[in-house]
Amino acid sequence: MKEKNSLTCIKWGNFWMKNRRSYERGYLFYLLFPVIVIILLFPFLAGLYPIVRFTEEEINIFVHRNHIEMRGTYIYSNPLPFPVIQGMSIPLPVDLGHPHPVLLSVCEIYPESRDIPVRYILGKHRFDLKFRPRGEVRVLVRYCQHAPKRNARYILTTTGAWRHPLDRGVYRLFPGSVKIVSSNYTLKREASDSLFFNKTSFMPKRDWRFSWEVKP
Repeated sequence: MKEKNSLTCIKWGNFWMKNRRSYERGYLFYLLFPVIVIILLFPFLAGLYPIVRFTEEEINIFVHRNHIEMRGTYIYSNPLPFPVIQGMSIPLPVDLGHPHPVLLSVCEIYPESRDIPVRYILGKHRFDLKFRPRGEVRVLVRYCQHAPKRNARYILTTTGAWRHPLDRGVYRLFPGSVKIVSSNYTLKREASDSLFFNKTSFMPKRDWRFSWEVKP
């Protein structure tokens, strides 16, 4: 009888230990799962790796005597059949001759009309975009930049990070009271007194640089 009771106790002990290990493994997974999800999603939410496609951009730069105003419209599309959130970053042309832009703003213009908050994280200005399944989002980015040497640069080469060429890009200068004297992309004149170049299936190898002088 004692031997039978001992075997029963051993069986119950083994069963309890086995279930305890299963419980501990399940509890550990419960604790680690949110951390794993955050680690996996971080490259996308931070804009380090693209989920969506960057398809088009239209850049309008108003050139003044000692500064420029940049207004860029960007179009992104979600190729997936479910909603996603994509982190974005704004490449700004800052160097010794070009101080940090001011009056930086981002707003969504399609499918909704709303201001988008911008955060400064890991040395870059960043924001998030929400996409509907197979949806498109259009964004307007604006900033002003002081240009004491009367030259400026618009960053194009970051398109490579999207791993796909732009379907279409249009780039315009509005000189106003100044004269454009150089551009490393060939410019054409429009009826609206602006200068422009446009590209299709565009994977830029160089940034856009241009300079101007004040009309006498």
